[in-house]
Amino acid sequence: MLFWIISAALMLVALVILAPALLRSGSSETSDRDSQNVVIARERLAELNTEKEQGNLTEEQFDKAKRELEQALLLDLDQTVDNTDMSTASGVGRLTLGAMVLLVPALTVGLYYHLGSPEMTRPTQERVAGAPHQGGEAMPSVEEMMAALMARLEENPEDSEGWFLLGRSYMALDNYAMASQAFERLHLLVGDDPVVLLSWADAQAMAQKGNLAGKPSELIRKAVKLAPEDTTALWLAGMVEDQSGNHQLAISYWERLEPKIKDDPESRQRIESLLASAREKAGSGEPAGPGSEPVAVSTAATATTGITVRVDLSPEFRGKVGPEESLFIYARALEGPRMPLAAARRKVSDLPLDLTLDDSTAMMPAMRLSNFEQVLVGARVSRSGEAMARSGDLSGEVAPVRVGAAGTVEILIDKLVP
Repeated sequence: MLFWIISAALMLVALVILAPALLRSGSSETSDRDSQNVVIARERLAELNTEKEQGNLTEEQFDKAKRELEQALLLDLDQTVDNTDMSTASGVGRLTLGAMVLLVPALTVGLYYHLGSPEMTRPTQERVAGAPHQGGEAMPSVEEMMAALMARLEENPEDSEGWFLLGRSYMALDNYAMASQAFERLHLLVGDDPVVLLSWADAQAMAQKGNLAGKPSELIRKAVKLAPEDTTALWLAGMVEDQSGNHQLAISYWERLEPKIKDDPESRQRIESLLASAREKAGSGEPAGPGSEPVAVSTAATATTGITVRVDLSPEFRGKVGPEESLFIYARALEGPRMPLAAARRKVSDLPLDLTLDDSTAMMPAMRLSNFEQVLVGARVSRSGEAMARSGDLSGEVAPVRVGAAGTVEILIDKLVP
């Protein structure tokens, strides 16, 4: 009802704006025109008198010009619309206004029903509870939508957005095993994207009755290295390390998380409770669990298995990238899988920077940098923010590089990814 009231008010306003122009009397227009002609004639006569007094016109010339002026004025006055014409014009204006009063609402409503969405003017309960969908068909069920999505993925198995939607749909239906499979397939398509890794870990952990051991821990540890400031990654990484017995590492993750959730009292209270528990365990000297990883890598180990790199951006690309864009530094095997053996994530604003890639930045426990003698090292500015290379990214690589060799590897980001 409110919609139609507003519509009627708008149409009324439009008619009110047009009415004065349509109903304006022709006599007033004629009177205005006559008055203008008289004023012009008087001004011209005054000019003639001035020219006569100044001697520019003789008496004969003055009389002739005055007669011509009087004749022109009479001619203009004779051409005015008579009373019958004025009455007719006024009648036509009223007739036009009457037609518009009838036609404007009719045309407006008709066009709305043809081009608009008239079903949206019905009450919400009617639309949701019993109204048929377009074409008289009922809204599809969840099962039908899932079937349509799976059919779409069968036709286009490279549709990463479709796989993500399928995984989230299975999560909503509490089918965690199928959700885990969907996210695993998505991971094969997009690589180590933190959002995908965390979604996969969540599904896998729920399929294991909430247990983070095994695959979920591996995925979470990888995600937090790629996105060290992500709140979800920090929260889950702290839980993984706390369950594994790495209480100090869990504390460091949750302490980084705490200021990020200061505006969420419930989450902050939960983190404070987890921190208190982890600090108590760390103070009691509780041993680390069997699945734990070392909290830190010793300086000696780093010196013998790491690669020190210095990364900078080519002057050609400075000013073409934003300071907050993601920067990935990585080392990978010269042959075989392209998955990095070690990686770190920074921002363009950190350039130029020096850092060390070693086993502490390993992507997978079974694929460590120290297992290889020579590797390729590189750096890439990700325009999309994703870990997987995309067209338009900026990169620089150096190969081969001997693992554990003394000195610093200079990496200049000077190429555009095609």
